[in-house]
Amino acid sequence: MVGEDAFPEKQKRLESWCDDLWSQARGQPGDVKIPNRLRKPWPPLLGRLYEPAAKPTNNRAERSLRPAVIARKLSCGNKTERGRDCWQILTSFAATYHQKPLDFIDYLEARLPLAPQGR
Repeated sequence: MVGEDAFPEKQKRLESWCDDLWSQARGQPGDVKIPNRLRKPWPPLLGRLYEPAAKPTNNRAERSLRPAVIARKLSCGNKTERGRDCWQILTSFAATYHQKPLDFIDYLEARLPLAPQGR
């Protein structure tokens, strides 16, 4: 475990090491692909350096999506592309409102037009 006073120094050393790694000359095409693939996800991978409260995994997000994925599979909500897209959007909103915690049904009710009554 790194002490709080040593953390900024180690953070700068790691950033410097990464900069050196990215700037090294590459001799073969395969040598260029690997750093390029790592460079894109690098900021999220190092996000914990800049936000100590951030969790080092995405387990919470994955677990919050799991019930929606199971429900989609059981309800056949993915038979068409339109059904899949609709399901993904609605479950994403519902999960967000559940985490806040706000009432998703109230949100939808205020924004969706009511079906015409009495045909």
